[in-house]
Amino acid sequence: MRDAAFAAGIGSWSGAVAGYLGGPKAFHVWSHDDWKRFERNRKLPIWVAGESGEDEGWECLKALRKLGVPKNVPVVVDMETRVDISYLDNWGEILRWGGYRPWVYGSASTVFGNPPLNGYWVADFKGERPFLYDHDFVRATQWAQGENFDSSAIKRISYGRLWR
Repeated sequence: MRDAAFAAGIGSWSGAVAGYLGGPKAFHVWSHDDWKRFERNRKLPIWVAGESGEDEGWECLKALRKLGVPKNVPVVVDMETRVDISYLDNWGEILRWGGYRPWVYGSASTVFGNPPLNGYWVADFKGERPFLYDHDFVRATQWAQGENFDSSAIKRISYGRLWR
């Protein structure tokens, strides 16, 4: 899987892609056209956490529905190095209520201090090739940073399928 702040940075790619859906701290939210660029790819939307899990849960749900993301797919909340159980409990509850499968993204040094919701996407750049972090609930591991996009290994998903 490739993820990038700017969809164009991913280039021509037939694998899964992840991009920014929104959030108060999102550097660059992908437009409808950015997502459409990867019409045939499996997609994983990312919400960048702010301060209010409850308010942002509702905003995220609105953004998912506006974009036409079907229910039962994973949606990631980007926590980076932050540990905030209350935020995630509130955000995750709303996303689950809406029919989605929330995952938590963050650095391997901190992400496991957060509840897994429906899984973790772990950032760990120790490998020189794709690998999955060995820990319960890990669904994906971001293993390489690039100039235009980052690369992740992702498990076959048993808790919802990526959006297509």
